Amino acid sequence: MNMKGHHRAPNGNSFSTTASSTTPQVYITNSDNVAQSPEQLPAVPDPTEPKHWNRWLVILQIFTAPLFVVFIYTANFPPSSSRTILTHILCSLLLSLTLLIPILLTTTPDHPPAWRSGLCFLGFAVAIAWISTIANEVVGVLRTLGVILNMSDAILGLTIFAVGNSLGDLVADITVAKLGYPVMALSACFGGPMLNILLGIGLSGSYILVTGAHHHQHKHPGSELRYKSYQIEVGRTLIVTGFTLLLTLVGLLIAVPLNKWVLSKRIGVALIALWVTTTIINVALELTGWGTEGSDN
Repeated sequence: MNMKGHHRAPNGNSFSTTASSTTPQVYITNSDNVAQSPEQLPAVPDPTEPKHWNRWLVILQIFTAPLFVVFIYTANFPPSSSRTILTHILCSLLLSLTLLIPILLTTTPDHPPAWRSGLCFLGFAVAIAWISTIANEVVGVLRTLGVILNMSDAILGLTIFAVGNSLGDLVADITVAKLGYPVMALSACFGGPMLNILLGIGLSGSYILVTGAHHHQHKHPGSELRYKSYQIEVGRTLIVTGFTLLLTLVGLLIAVPLNKWVLSKRIGVALIALWVTTTIINVALELTGWGTEGSDN
């Protein structure tokens, strides 16, 4: 004789009992975990399902990516003759054919190669080329805006270009902090400006010195190649910004240890207020012209 029953516990969980000649069995389930429809069942991964791989798309990218990098390089650094452009194009095609051979030998339309992650470096090079192109266009637009509004390059760099350049870092740092990695986000806040200052000034300054020396030698073929120093005009806005940067670093070195190594909301509000105050001072100095030779007359 079998006895079956269905009861509901006081806590909302349902359970069923089955009685027979054998040992009774009790099955306890939670109503929150019961799937109401087949669509709510968890998907079971199929080991035979092929990975996302498009062989023909990769082959197309292998030929177009190096060619695109060559065109961007030619646009940013114009060569001296058309023969140089043709040499770069032929080199890119040779590189594409070299990469095509292992793809055809080690891949199929359904299975990617084991070294598929190595293709990410080619995508990284294309991304750098895109960033370089967009950055050049943005700088050109900003310089045009500065000429129209009669604003200096320093104030454009400290306001519009600084916000546009740091917006991506701001979103990335906030996202990383929300994901539970605040130390990584804080390290990126200090590592990004340090990288921009050291590599940005170092590489751009070296490029100016090298191109200036070669340009002087090109105008005077018999002269010796000399690398002269480059004089930078430090304006009042750069002085205010540099002083604020030093004040911020020294303030953090003092405030964070005194706050038991905790970056509280009070410190964040103080940093935002300091940036807003510095930006307003720089804009006011630029609009009023205070501190320049023309304002003394």
